[in-house]
Amino acid sequence: MPGTLIDRFKQEPLVPLGAAATIAAFLYAAHGMYRGNFKQTQFGMRSRVVLQGLTVCTLVGYGLYSTTGSKPTRKEDMRDIDWERLARESKAAEDADKLRKEQALAAQVAKARQAKTVFAPEPKDK
Repeated sequence: MPGTLIDRFKQEPLVPLGAAATIAAFLYAAHGMYRGNFKQTQFGMRSRVVLQGLTVCTLVGYGLYSTTGSKPTRKEDMRDIDWERLARESKAAEDADKLRKEQALAAQVAKARQAKTVFAPEPKDK
């Protein structure tokens, strides 16, 4: 556990630098307030807000990078795709579908030949 904070500082060097700059700006503003120099106080507080915002943006940027940029694009447990096998299976499925449609059409033609007409029977008047 003692090396984790140092490791984090090595991974994200701009965050502690931004925090230190924010603290320095705050101390500069506090010194100006103590001396009664309101211009120095205003400049210190405004720079503290800007530096604090930049530090937070840096922290969010490091977080986004660590969740999206460092992950491998391919999982180790994924198998390679056998494109030839997929093509064969697809062709077999298409052929089976085509055969099924042809058989259904042949059944309709046979039924129409038995009826000896392709037209619907005319309704009988009573």
